[in-house]
Amino acid sequence: MTGDNDITKDEIGTLTEEGAIAFLASKWVEGIGEVYARRLVDRFGTDAVRILAEEPEKAESVEGLGKTRVETAAKSLKNIPYPADLLAFLFSCGLSDMEIGKIFGKYRKRTRDIVTKDPYGMVEDVWRFTFFSADKIGRQLNIPKDDERRLKGALLTAVKRYAEDGHLFATPEQAVALAATIAKVEPEKVKEAVKPLVESGRLVESRGGLYLPVFYKAEKDGAAKLKELASTAVEYFPKERVPLVSEEGHEYSPAQLDALEMALNSPVSVLTGGPGSGKTTVLKGVIEAMEKEGKKVVVAAPTGRAAKRAANLTGADATTIHRLLGYRQGEGYHTKAIDADMLIIDEGSMMEQVLFDHLLQALRPGTRVILVGDVDQLPAIGAGDVLRDLIASGSVPVARLSENFRQGEGSMIAAGAKSINSGEVPLSAPDRDFMIVEEETVKGIHDRIISLMTEELPASHGIAPHEIQVVTPQQIGPLGARQLNIDLQARLNPEGPALRRGATIMRLGDPVMQTANSRERGVYNGEVGRIVKVNTEGQKLTVEFSDGNQSEYSRSELSELVLAYATTVHKLQGSEVKYMIFPVTMAHKPMLYRNLLYTGVSRATDLCVLVGEEEALRYAVSNSPDSTRNSNFKYRLRVS
Repeated sequence: MTGDNDITKDEIGTLTEEGAIAFLASKWVEGIGEVYARRLVDRFGTDAVRILAEEPEKAESVEGLGKTRVETAAKSLKNIPYPADLLAFLFSCGLSDMEIGKIFGKYRKRTRDIVTKDPYGMVEDVWRFTFFSADKIGRQLNIPKDDERRLKGALLTAVKRYAEDGHLFATPEQAVALAATIAKVEPEKVKEAVKPLVESGRLVESRGGLYLPVFYKAEKDGAAKLKELASTAVEYFPKERVPLVSEEGHEYSPAQLDALEMALNSPVSVLTGGPGSGKTTVLKGVIEAMEKEGKKVVVAAPTGRAAKRAANLTGADATTIHRLLGYRQGEGYHTKAIDADMLIIDEGSMMEQVLFDHLLQALRPGTRVILVGDVDQLPAIGAGDVLRDLIASGSVPVARLSENFRQGEGSMIAAGAKSINSGEVPLSAPDRDFMIVEEETVKGIHDRIISLMTEELPASHGIAPHEIQVVTPQQIGPLGARQLNIDLQARLNPEGPALRRGATIMRLGDPVMQTANSRERGVYNGEVGRIVKVNTEGQKLTVEFSDGNQSEYSRSELSELVLAYATTVHKLQGSEVKYMIFPVTMAHKPMLYRNLLYTGVSRATDLCVLVGEEEALRYAVSNSPDSTRNSNFKYRLRVS
């Protein structure tokens, strides 16, 4: 063999026998499989890869292989688009097929150079490629433990870890301490790698933090653009033109009127408050007033589910921020200028810094911006704390609404959410809209959830089981969303036409949730529907979503859906449900935070049932650790 697929022993190093077996048994080599791969390596050792490629006739002597299988394998080796020796080496390092695919997908013809010169640089470039995978390569290349390349990789990993936890930066002390733990070296060694990373621009040092460049840019540029927007005067809206009564005949409260006037006359403003505090009523008034003046209002939200809810509540067209910005997977954002006189961003607590920066850059000065949300709910999954920072900066006017309108006077859901947010165990009553059902074991909680959903609530409240949503803190475990979905399906919908993909069965009548945005379908991540048709012969099913939109899925597309008898609090955020069952157990201790419980409870409008241990409930309401994220956004907004 010659060219890219020449099997050589220089540059990289010696293959391991297990690595040679893994490579020969992988998708890259046709016709071999693990059994024959082991036979080849038993006969030829690590030279089996070269033998198969360059002297295939020798491989024909291995029991069971035969001429046809060997020819197929040798031909596939020649057709591999990447150097076979490099592939085999990466398998020898213990990397997975998926990791290897990511590396070649990122670097292509530069892969050999990157792998051999600085494998630790891949933690910066390759999506979800860890330091520990890079270290497997490093060990095979005999890179010393205190090598600068390795220390840099550990530092980059440490700063990335902080970003994955929602922080825009790590302090040098935090980054060095974590990197030393990751690399298992003394902190003093790691400190030496900070300066060269900063000098090369791979990290940015600013205002006491070490940033990945993408987050530094988003914070700095976003603050500059927001100050520009906030300092640009907008057309004054006289008080006499602020409506006292909505088009639906609702008389605004004094606090709502103040919020209306603020939003209409401020270039940038924030509207915040708990569930049902009247935020939507104010927004509807703002939209009505602007449209009467012939102004264009655009409503957007971070997720498809939140956008749909905003549209339903306000009566205005609403879209996701990604769609508003013309985002395309792998291509980035195509919309450079948003045509609007006012932009309303709903569910602002879910807003991450990088997305917010892209949105701000597409706005022209003179566009009014209103950020709406509840700062006590769960923060954004991505890095940054935009809503909280904006309020804390004091750089824009803020309207805080506190009166509860959603569930009506005397609602125990509203009172319960307020108690939880104050760190108190909420009161409940068996015949009211907020109930606490005590069970002391995981099995007891599990069985009671099934009973409540299938028998108790339908009998006592006249609620159909399919109207009830189980909401849980996490995906895994016997009380996680995955297992509860399986068990609830088995109880509520055990028979009928279905499609199977892996371990998942999707049956006619099952509630399902979309897990990815799909522009083609007009369906977004988090939207819930029901399977209304199953074609077992054609291996397709049809889902009808809450807005009446129907979409067909082939069996190979079922990965876009999950069962939705149960879902997580994070998936529910930005929407609401009428009837909710929520397990509270010490088995979910790592997730039992006050803001998570508050967020879950506040999503229920007509009935909320907490099922579980008193100890877990008390722990959750008292567990409110400092959730402050490393961010300089509020300080940059203050600097004139």
